[in-house]
Amino acid sequence: MLIYYSRTQSDTRELLSKHGHKAEVDYGRYIYKVPAIYTHQFMDSGEHTGWGTLFHEITHHFIQLNYDKPPAWFDEGLASFLGEQTQIVNKRITVGRPNPRREQILRDKIEEGLRPNIKRLFSTSNEQFDNWDLGRHFARAFFCWLHENGYLKDYLRNVRKKGYELSVLEETVSQTYGKINVEFSRFIKQHCYAGAYLQDSRQAEDQTQREQTLLKALELKPDYKAAQLELAKCCYHTKNYEKSRENLEQILDDPECIEYRQAVTLLASTYYAQKNYSKALKHYKLGWKYSDYYEYKYRLAYKIGNCYHHLKNYERAKIWYKKFLDCRWEPESMKAQADYALKYISSEENTDAVQSKVRVNPADKREIKP
Repeated sequence: MLIYYSRTQSDTRELLSKHGHKAEVDYGRYIYKVPAIYTHQFMDSGEHTGWGTLFHEITHHFIQLNYDKPPAWFDEGLASFLGEQTQIVNKRITVGRPNPRREQILRDKIEEGLRPNIKRLFSTSNEQFDNWDLGRHFARAFFCWLHENGYLKDYLRNVRKKGYELSVLEETVSQTYGKINVEFSRFIKQHCYAGAYLQDSRQAEDQTQREQTLLKALELKPDYKAAQLELAKCCYHTKNYEKSRENLEQILDDPECIEYRQAVTLLASTYYAQKNYSKALKHYKLGWKYSDYYEYKYRLAYKIGNCYHHLKNYERAKIWYKKFLDCRWEPESMKAQADYALKYISSEENTDAVQSKVRVNPADKREIKP
């Protein structure tokens, strides 16, 4: 299998055309006849595509290798389940993560009167699935339900041997279609609705509304770490640092979870804001340890450099500012920080006079997101 990894979405579009493919491309594209994956680092909007895109397209490849003529709902649903929101944490990939954008759409349609129906999903032709506006959201939720209930491994094995009929699902879970549909609907209204409320919080117009929707998500799913993290961020932005740390406790107890890096970095930021640079440094460095596959890892290097500077360890500060400059890939948005770091490491002075070369350290005026 070939993988073409371009800089931008438009680069991928041009490459597909050059290779004779007329396929449209969003985050990525799998061409099964070659086979080849086309993807990119940035969307035309400037958004970073993330690791999930690559995992999504790779899943298409393995489905084609291992399953005979998979229907579109199976192919897209499984690829979305295994790819979307998937990250590498401590050298392991995480799967089955909620996708709040999809779940918000699914919830809104259900609240408008749509009734989730497994039978429709299984009987949908490829053309019907492509034209079904809820198809991909519904199919992904189905695989999340299988995973959450421990059925996924057996189901994938049985499908490979026996096909894609609804009867194979009934045999796998030892339940009739009717009972499956009831359980699936219940799953959507708990787990998927929690993700929908998380998406609501991201679109909220004010802090109070944002916190209220996050509490709704946690009411449905008390162990929803993504919502706990967002609530901690709310407290951080209102300078309620103690409450922010309280909301991070459950996440910090689980270094294997996907939110751990963000949580430990936010924890460091609460201490940095209170000028406790020793504790901030400790937790920023722990965040660095868990950031091998994080696209913005270099930002942590800048924060660590700041901590060392405030602790008057100027040589160590220079080392970390250099790490920041060596792997920085946002030349425009991080220009002020880059200018500061360049002046800092080129200075012969190892005193607070370094600050006089730049009126103020940019990180102390502009938040670099954890």
